[in-house]
Amino acid sequence: MRVAQSFRFKTILFRLARMRSRALSAAVAVVVLSAFALSAHCQANKPQAKGEEEQKIPPPQDLVLETGDGVQLALTYYPSFQGKQAIPIVLLHGWKQTRNEYKDLAPALQALGHAVVVPDLRGHGESTRRKDARRDERLDAATMPPSQFALMVVEDMKAVKDFLWNKNNEGELNIDKLCIVGADMGASVALDFAWYDAVGYNYGGVYYGPLKLGRFVKALVLISPEWSFRGLPLRRAAADPAVQSDISMLILAGKRDAKAMGGAKRIYKVFERFHPEPTGDDKLDKQTLFLGGLDTSLQGTKLLDPRFNLGGLIADFIYRRLVKSSESQEWSWKERKFPHE
Repeated sequence: MRVAQSFRFKTILFRLARMRSRALSAAVAVVVLSAFALSAHCQANKPQAKGEEEQKIPPPQDLVLETGDGVQLALTYYPSFQGKQAIPIVLLHGWKQTRNEYKDLAPALQALGHAVVVPDLRGHGESTRRKDARRDERLDAATMPPSQFALMVVEDMKAVKDFLWNKNNEGELNIDKLCIVGADMGASVALDFAWYDAVGYNYGGVYYGPLKLGRFVKALVLISPEWSFRGLPLRRAAADPAVQSDISMLILAGKRDAKAMGGAKRIYKVFERFHPEPTGDDKLDKQTLFLGGLDTSLQGTKLLDPRFNLGGLIADFIYRRLVKSSESQEWSWKERKFPHE
């Protein structure tokens, strides 16, 4: 598959239509997203114009990272062909799922020039082994205590962040445009990690310039999020000023499931007052908080069914907030030093 370097999302052909939901009060806006698609699956093998440089999409890499507490964290990395311009995207699966849930979405986002990381969170997929000095331990998602789910944030995601940090310094991506996509349990991990990232490295100061240690997360896509999931409460993120107003969010759920849609609306309302609705003809490009109700009772990664074209929606959100927006122009690539180096 070959993609022109100048392609830059021109083949994303879909629109966003805003409307009010009858199930909400007039004060709560619901974004309903329709008629979007990745044209010809990113126009693979598209003929190149004369003089136009071709870029070959790098093959994915299966890797294992070791977390601070010894978990062997399996992930697949889809490198970008855009170097320092690449937006890093982390895709987080749901409970009792694996990174295989994103086997179609990850390469589609990579074809658009993004650098994509898809881990198996602890106790899931191939990330079930924990090593320590005395013995090996096996982790099982079905029996793990809440403390292990909390460690998905401060250990698993920290290892992923350090991995992206290295790739940033190697010129493979721009960590200052980090986007995290999470489904159900993964959505809880994503939002809680946004708080952990906002307070810096190992709960230290954030700092700025080359010594900046956090606030790399700039966008979140939360699919069927829950307010609290097994030791992953969202109250810390909801109370942090940097998360409240500085991170763009797309919140999605199947609207035919009242409980799931209710959870999505609750999270939306928590952040709504920190994201005033913009005005003007280009207000959709300026909007930073979205709530979408898809016409189905399906939830989580089941919404990745091609008939819902969720990949197109996510791609458009990333493009508007991390490529096209005026704020994104300030998030230029910089080498980032690790603490104590």
